[in-house]
Amino acid sequence: MEQEAFCRVSRLEGLLSFAVNRAEARGAGIVPALDEDRKKWIVREIETWRRGKLLPEQYCDFLQNLYLDDLTDRPKGPLGEAVRRVGRASGKQWALTIVIFSLICLIVLHFSAFPLALQIALGVLGTAGFVGWGARRRERQPARGLALTGAGMLFQFGIGLAVLGIHGWTSGAGPVALVALSSLLWICCGLALRFSLLHGLGWIGIIGLYAWMLSRQVPDPSWLEVQVFWVPAALLFGWLSWFVHVKFKATGTVLFANALILWFMPEIYSALFDVDRAWIQLELLVKIAAVGYGLFRLRKQWMEWVA
Repeated sequence: MEQEAFCRVSRLEGLLSFAVNRAEARGAGIVPALDEDRKKWIVREIETWRRGKLLPEQYCDFLQNLYLDDLTDRPKGPLGEAVRRVGRASGKQWALTIVIFSLICLIVLHFSAFPLALQIALGVLGTAGFVGWGARRRERQPARGLALTGAGMLFQFGIGLAVLGIHGWTSGAGPVALVALSSLLWICCGLALRFSLLHGLGWIGIIGLYAWMLSRQVPDPSWLEVQVFWVPAALLFGWLSWFVHVKFKATGTVLFANALILWFMPEIYSALFDVDRAWIQLELLVKIAAVGYGLFRLRKQWMEWVA
């Protein structure tokens, strides 16, 4: 904290000295040229001081007046910046926005009347649009790119639920197919776009679907069967995590996290489907102790491919 405060004070002193020299030059009628990027950085820095109360309001106005022709051009918050961009939009941009918004409203209002093929096509096009837009934004604006990609996945899942509801497929194989398709899409997009959270959610969806299928196919399993259903999968994911971490470290981290989930899935499954619930707490304690001991002894190995 002290070092950060010292850096801020040093920057403040340097910029104030620079501002004084610039003000003297302006008073003498000689205004030195200033790089546009440097000017933007200085204006943002002054705005930071204004919000942090490091300088009085009138001093900040004075300093920004040295670098801005109009004080209304000074940086604003996210909402203010959005309003300013709307105000600067051209007539064509306004017209295009109105047309797109009207088209979206028409599609939403008449979606249930469309044929099934058109409903699916709209879902695919919408999802592809979000994902493609997010992929383009990913390099320059990572947070916005990831948000657009996540919005695309939510859009796809929402369209799927709407199609199931419209056609009366909410029971039976319809929801299962939707979860399976969504999970596979999330895994593929997470791998292609290096979006670890989306990749992990896809595997969690697959794990949930596997648990549901086990409950339908094996309604009354024994304790040993439950362990056999899940523990080998946990070991497999752990080995895959080690295998792929050299070239794909983020993928290795996701697989390692899912290996830990699968390690405790027998107890979660037993609690959900009432399988030998009397021993669940003891099993959890034993497994926590075992995985904790293993992680401690092998910490140099697994931290290397997860960190």
